[in-house]
Amino acid sequence: MFLKRIEMHGFKSFADKIVIDFDYPVTGIVGPNGCGKSNISDAIRWVLGEQSVKSLRGDKMTDVIFAGAEGRKALNMAEVTLVFDNKDHLLNSELEEIEVTRRIYATEQEAEYLINHKNVRLRDIQDLILDTGLGKDSLSMITQGNITQFAEAKPFDRRAIFEEAAGVSKYKKRKNESLSKLQRTSENLDRAKDILDELERQVNPLKRQAHKAELYREKKARLEQIEVSVLVNDIYKNNEEKDEIGKELFTSESNVSLQNTTIQIQENVIIENKNVLRQYDREINQLSDLYNSIVNDVVSLEKRKVEIDQKRKYALETGNDEEKLASMSSLVSEAKLEYDDRSSRLKESTAELDILNNNLSEIALEIADASLKKEEQINIVRVSENRIELLKNVLKDPFSSSAQSGVKAIMTNKSSFTGIMGVVGQEIHPLEGYEEAISTALAGAVFNIVTRNEEAARSAIAFLKKNRSGRATFLPITALRSRYIKREDEIICKNTPGFIGTAAEFANNSIEFDIVRESLLGNVIITDNLENANNLASLLHYGYRIVTLEGDVVNKGGSMTGGRIKNEVSLLTVQSELNRLNREIVSHRANRDLLVNKYNALAAQKNALESQIIEKRVAIAKIEPVVEAKKAKYEKLLAELESMNLNSTEQVNAQSDSIITKLNEAQSKRDKLSLEIKLKRDERNKLSLDNDRKEQQIRLLRRQVDAENIRIRSLSERKAVIETRMENSLNRLAGEYHMTYDYALENIDRNIDENANEEVIALRNEIQALGNINMSAPEEYEEINKRYEFIKKNYDDLIASRDMILKTIEEMDAVMKKQFKETFDKINHELPYTFASFFGGGKAKLVLEDEDDILNSGIDIDVQPPGKNVKSIRLFSGGEKTLIAICVLFTILKIRPVPLIVFDEVEAPLDQANVERFAKYVKNFENDSQFLIITHRPGTMAQADVLYGVTMQKRGVSELLKVKLVDAINMAEKEEENS
Repeated sequence: MFLKRIEMHGFKSFADKIVIDFDYPVTGIVGPNGCGKSNISDAIRWVLGEQSVKSLRGDKMTDVIFAGAEGRKALNMAEVTLVFDNKDHLLNSELEEIEVTRRIYATEQEAEYLINHKNVRLRDIQDLILDTGLGKDSLSMITQGNITQFAEAKPFDRRAIFEEAAGVSKYKKRKNESLSKLQRTSENLDRAKDILDELERQVNPLKRQAHKAELYREKKARLEQIEVSVLVNDIYKNNEEKDEIGKELFTSESNVSLQNTTIQIQENVIIENKNVLRQYDREINQLSDLYNSIVNDVVSLEKRKVEIDQKRKYALETGNDEEKLASMSSLVSEAKLEYDDRSSRLKESTAELDILNNNLSEIALEIADASLKKEEQINIVRVSENRIELLKNVLKDPFSSSAQSGVKAIMTNKSSFTGIMGVVGQEIHPLEGYEEAISTALAGAVFNIVTRNEEAARSAIAFLKKNRSGRATFLPITALRSRYIKREDEIICKNTPGFIGTAAEFANNSIEFDIVRESLLGNVIITDNLENANNLASLLHYGYRIVTLEGDVVNKGGSMTGGRIKNEVSLLTVQSELNRLNREIVSHRANRDLLVNKYNALAAQKNALESQIIEKRVAIAKIEPVVEAKKAKYEKLLAELESMNLNSTEQVNAQSDSIITKLNEAQSKRDKLSLEIKLKRDERNKLSLDNDRKEQQIRLLRRQVDAENIRIRSLSERKAVIETRMENSLNRLAGEYHMTYDYALENIDRNIDENANEEVIALRNEIQALGNINMSAPEEYEEINKRYEFIKKNYDDLIASRDMILKTIEEMDAVMKKQFKETFDKINHELPYTFASFFGGGKAKLVLEDEDDILNSGIDIDVQPPGKNVKSIRLFSGGEKTLIAICVLFTILKIRPVPLIVFDEVEAPLDQANVERFAKYVKNFENDSQFLIITHRPGTMAQADVLYGVTMQKRGVSELLKVKLVDAINMAEKEEENS
């Protein structure tokens, strides 16, 4: 048997699972009205793809699920399986047994389809039974309603069953699919044509624009090549000139600084010398007054001595021996006094010379000490000035280190980027006293570059990569998060000795950098010293980085970092150190000037002492012969006195001795004062001459300083002009060509001819003459042209596809015409015989309404039962129409056997005789077809090989059982009596 069995569970009234086995060609399904026997034919049509809920006698597809009955709950699923024997391969499959299942759940409207327990699509079911005669609308499914519809249908509506019989359904389906495809292809062609027209309107202008853009790019590339070379050459030359000017400026500024220092020192010395000169003037005036007074005393004493000498001379010449002896004694005494005076003065001068020599030795020691201190202080000033210059250079170019070349490249070309906010070390400012701690806390992050977002950072990194300008770390503000110390850890910190606060508390910044400060410093702790840092780190389980005021660090995990680098420069401490040095250098310079003045004063004193020593030696050299002469005179007079052996006159001698003594004393004072006045005047004159010389030097130096300042201004102006030119060139290099000078210098050929500038101007004019340029035109043209070519190819493919579809349709039409005509003719040939078998004679034939359009022509049935002349089938009675329709169907089955036929009470309108004819006629086909007949007519039951009865012992629940023919006939008769 083709259909081996049906398995149902939960389908309509069949709540329990039932299995119907088909072992005979003709199987009858019997049962009273309302028992659910027609649900079996519904089940078969449902499995084979019926989608019409109305034809299944429901409102929605889930109505096929058992809805419950008295004492029975509703089910949530309905499932029907048809098992086919496919050894003859009537179905479109290589398998010999095929199970087709349809399943639906109460929660879903869509059903599941399965072939041999594998999920498939509805289309797969339809393809499986295509051209087999099976199907929801084919010859295999005939109901009383189908018969009536066929008999009363319009001629065109009858075509379907004949097309199925002719085997053209599959071709018609394919044709309809081809027509749908043709429709879609035509629509696609229309759309493609519209797109092609639009693209053609775009392609040509874009082609011109693309050519123009390519021309622009060529000229721009040439311009870039030349102009970059020109810019690099200009920058290189300007840089060399700037360096030369810088050297000249340094030399001139150094000269001015040195000259100003010299002027300041000289002016200080002059001021000090003038004070010394005024002191000299006061002392000289005082000594002059005293000298004049002593000179008057000497004059007076000399007059009295002359008077006494005249008296003694007179006594020697006119006096007696006694008087002569007294006079000689007086001369001896006078000679002795003179000798003693000169000898005493010699001794005093020698003693004074010794004192001067001792003073000179002491001053030499003081000068050596002052010179050492002066040089030390000068060195301190020089070191401070060098450090200040270094710090100024760091402030001017904080990224000069090779390690920060990337940062320098970005910040130098900052104007060429968007979103570059600044460098951490320039935007975060430590409070005074916390510079070292904050600098250590930030460490390498000092040189991190802050950006507004990740896109700005990516753009800057791409710039560094392109120019190979180094590396840099970026902090996108959008990616930063504030960091804090846990509340419980903060309590521990506040109660631990040495804790000062978090690093973020001791730094200032503008509001937009708050997140940067909090992210980098928010969880860094500051303590006063390393010991307290160790103690606090232990209490916090080494979970934080701790920094001391001196810059020592206790890292997370407990490792420690410390020490100091000589002359280290930090970006954060440079300004505070510069401010401190600027304050200190004022004091250092003042101390230097004081030490220089002291040294100069000691040098002046040394010079004065050396002059005094020379003068003292000259004086001693002058007085030594005088002492010898006085000694000789004294000894000669003493010898003469002894030879005279005269008695002295005490009164004369005493008076003479007193006068001589006073005179000698006065002369000695006068000579000393004269010498002292002379020395002081010499020192004053020397000092005055030195001041005059220094003032002349200062005037000369001022003229030199003025000349140097004029030169410095001129050089500075030249340097500013060169720097402006360089800045403009660098900005153009970065802004227009996205290059750094270093990258361009390394990668660009600087060998250009002398007409490069003229070529640059010419290229710029040519580029300007091109007008507006659509730089995206080449890409747009390539994209649009590519799309145009693609659409054009698709359009051509669609044309070819359309032609192919049309050709296929023509071929299918030819096949369908041929097959339909052959089948139609065969049916028309057999129909009279079938008709005569049922009506006992008469005529019957099929008539095409339009023989010229065989594929679309309606089919009319022209029958003439014996003794009747009825022009239209619609005029026959219901039974006659049913019998005519059955005749046509059986004729079709003769021509086109179908493996399975389901009759659902098709013979119900027939009388008993015709029912018996119908039933007997079925037996003619049992060798070619399998019949499942749902009936309640005994005549039909009598011809069935096996009967199944459908009962409804419980209201709403159908059951199935095999029945004997006698029981089935009795059941049918009772049903007829009840009806």
